Amino acid sequence: MELYDFNKDAYNKVVELVKFRFYKQIKDTGIVFKEILLSKNLVTKNEFYILVCNDQENNHYIRFKNSKVLFIRLKQIAEKRLNKLELFEKKLLEINDTESYGESRYFNDTEMTAIGISTIKDLLNHFDNKLK
Repeated sequence: MELYDFNKDAYNKVVELVKFRFYKQIKDTGIVFKEILLSKNLVTKNEFYILVCNDQENNHYIRFKNSKVLFIRLKQIAEKRLNKLELFEKKLLEINDTESYGESRYFNDTEMTAIGISTIKDLLNHFDNKLK
């Protein structure tokens, strides 16, 4: 996960809050936790958490008070990332001339994409079991 600069302290704080571990399932998905914030609405005095994460393309700010909301939002982010990786994999498989693409780059892209797809599917199954 060092490749993605995953903040393990933020992950550990999320686990402490939601009482559910999923590091093994999220570690190679490309979804990276950056920080976890405690926020307070100054008008209503309601407190909530904000998880700042990145999916390699966009930053996401997930506002939640309970684990169900967090898991639903993470699941949505994972599903979008899975769709993008599956489209990228399809494009990679259509490449006939790997030399012009770069053989080592092609190998790396196909391997990382396959790992990402597999781990995201595992993460989605893990969340589905938790949300039942």
